[in-house]
Amino acid sequence: MKSRRKRTLLFLSLIVIGSLFVHLTRPFVQNETDNENISLQSKTDTEQLKISLQQQMKRNESDALYAIQDTQQVASIGSSNELYNVASIRKSIISALFGIAEEKRLVDLDMTLGQLSVDDSKQPLTKQEKSATIRDLLQARSGIYLNALGESQRMKDLRPKRESHTPGSFYYYNNWDFNMLGLILEKETKMKIGDAFEQWIAKPVGMKTFSPSHVTYEKNEETSIPMYRFYMSAENLARFGALYAQDGKWKGRSVIPIKWVEESTMAYSKISDVDRFSGYGYLWWLESNAKNPLLWGVGSGGQFLIVDRKNNLSIALLNDTGTSPLSTLTYRWFGQESTYAEARAIHRLLIK
Repeated sequence: MKSRRKRTLLFLSLIVIGSLFVHLTRPFVQNETDNENISLQSKTDTEQLKISLQQQMKRNESDALYAIQDTQQVASIGSSNELYNVASIRKSIISALFGIAEEKRLVDLDMTLGQLSVDDSKQPLTKQEKSATIRDLLQARSGIYLNALGESQRMKDLRPKRESHTPGSFYYYNNWDFNMLGLILEKETKMKIGDAFEQWIAKPVGMKTFSPSHVTYEKNEETSIPMYRFYMSAENLARFGALYAQDGKWKGRSVIPIKWVEESTMAYSKISDVDRFSGYGYLWWLESNAKNPLLWGVGSGGQFLIVDRKNNLSIALLNDTGTSPLSTLTYRWFGQESTYAEARAIHRLLIK
């Protein structure tokens, strides 16, 4: 009898362990198509450049590099077609979607949250907070200081007291703003974020490997505003960046309005707490340089998108921070992220 009980317990334990293993290793997203992106012509580059980039990549923690100049591939190193969590680069992507939605007259950036009838049911907004506009959120100047998904400890530590600043008057890098923008975009366009990106950007620039399912959502009990995540390949991210390098166009076709490219990359706030950048636009970090100003999309874990408009160059540098619960935990315990210095070194090599 005892032997049978032991065998039963062992069997049940194996089932539990097996189920847990399957859950922990199941990817959040998967490449659902074997289709390749519409191929880009490769620029003739020197063997020395390739060697130099490979050597720099070995010093980096990055897993993939893809660079585009004049809609031509100038560098592809590492796993550039694998899916990666691009982290906060998602914010620059949603900014572009708002620019397209505005041109289509689906959104009015000067509408307030009160006029839009949006709220955080678990942290109801005050009258002052409801006066914030979409434009305020795009500039990270909403004056709404509430718990939000995806906040780092630093963001929590720097968060001002509630109602300490009126909407539009103060810059604070605020995940509540960024997450609410996703909710507003879907409400006003009546489209899911992934569908909007696929139709408005992915298809026009030939991203055959992008799927709307590569945009996922996370929820918790502190806030009713979910956080959206983008999983993208380095090549597809570089294609997105190339639109900003080319005044919103892809092979002569307008995808993102040039007016939005210019408006969203102006500095609406001076940055003092991040010494690498001088300003913040509509969800873009701005690096002021008299000779060559750069646009940056930056995500935790060492995710970088560098847009060099002067040289018509887009660089995506991504690090595998995990695409399943187990691999994400493994990265958090043992992983390292690439640095700004390493990303800048890649940029310098590509503009020599």
